[in-house]
Amino acid sequence: MKMLTLEPRENFLVATLNRNVQNTIDDALAEQIERAVAEAERLEVAVLHLRTGTPHFCGGADPARVARWLAEDGSEALHFDGDRWNRLFCRIEQSSTIVFAEMKGNALGAGLGLALACDLRMVSTTSRIGVPEVKVGLLPAGGTVERLVSLVGMVVAQRLLLSGDLIDGLEAHRFGLAHWVASDDELRARAAATVTRIAGQSALALQEAKRLLAATRRNCTDALTEVEVSAFERLINSDEPRERIRALLGRLARVGNL
Repeated sequence: MKMLTLEPRENFLVATLNRNVQNTIDDALAEQIERAVAEAERLEVAVLHLRTGTPHFCGGADPARVARWLAEDGSEALHFDGDRWNRLFCRIEQSSTIVFAEMKGNALGAGLGLALACDLRMVSTTSRIGVPEVKVGLLPAGGTVERLVSLVGMVVAQRLLLSGDLIDGLEAHRFGLAHWVASDDELRARAAATVTRIAGQSALALQEAKRLLAATRRNCTDALTEVEVSAFERLINSDEPRERIRALLGRLARVGNL
């Protein structure tokens, strides 16, 4: 099974993630999503509809990559992954195509960062949304914290980041993390109908609207900030966070989470 499939529709393109149950991000998946964005631009469609073919939108960092961060030369892998994901998210934000995220199931850590990079988001009522990395001695990577604060403000970002709490789709919608919320049974149909409606607008007007909105948001030209990188390095090189990370990786291996 391909980790991402593309289906052209009337003035939009559907990109379905199928990497694994959680659709955890690694370099290969990031590249496939970027290719989907490029294909949408090549076809000059109005909207790229990003969704999942598994129970979850995106569970965040791939555990194999997290394990790599713990190695003696893990700093290089850590820098590579954080920068890679931030470049992916910036690619989405800077695209002329409107990117719509259909958030079924989990959207956690960098997976939430992926959703926040999209222009529009619809979430299911029972989705689990958050940045739980603090529980295992880490922080969300790829500029996710900056995007979170930019979109929903400091108070919500503080609650999610410092508590590690996961919220459902209803609360995510109330906090402004999603533009629409739908029941699990209705999510796929409502997302498709919404994308179809948006794709029916003037493609040029949508492009210019996105360009205007981008002018009011964060500057995506730089890679990760020095503060984020240094915070990660302090955590990944400290004993207590490393023990928590190893425990998490052990639990994931035992339950066959991938």
